[in-house]
Amino acid sequence: MKRLLIIAACVFAHLASIIALAQDPQVRPGARQRGGPDGERRMKRLDINNDGAVSRDEWKGKPGVFDRIDKNGDGSLTREEFGAAARRQAGRLNQMDANNDGRISRDEWKGNPKRFDRLDANGDGLITKEEIRGGRETRR
Repeated sequence: MKRLLIIAACVFAHLASIIALAQDPQVRPGARQRGGPDGERRMKRLDINNDGAVSRDEWKGKPGVFDRIDKNGDGSLTREEFGAAARRQAGRLNQMDANNDGRISRDEWKGNPKRFDRLDANGDGLITKEEIRGGRETRR
């Protein structure tokens, strides 16, 4: 009986390890994918010649912003550089959210007041993550 329990435990452990190894660690339910659908669409929109990078000629934004995103200075922006810039931006926004309510009020905002007004799409005096995402897609 004791051997049977040991064998059953070993078989169970083996099956559990097979199941764990079979799961793709890159894809977790509910996890946001790097370069997710919004990032892919943005990259496709900016990457006019479809070479997988955004060159200075393809860039429509301010030259200084391009230079800040282009960390390796090669004159083109990759998905990885876009992702790193987005993570830095998210970190700055999280730091501004002093009361940790997931929104940034005018009092918490440390940037240009005109930019706050552009991002505050509904004019309620608060910037939400949705408004920030929307502001990236549709600049006023």
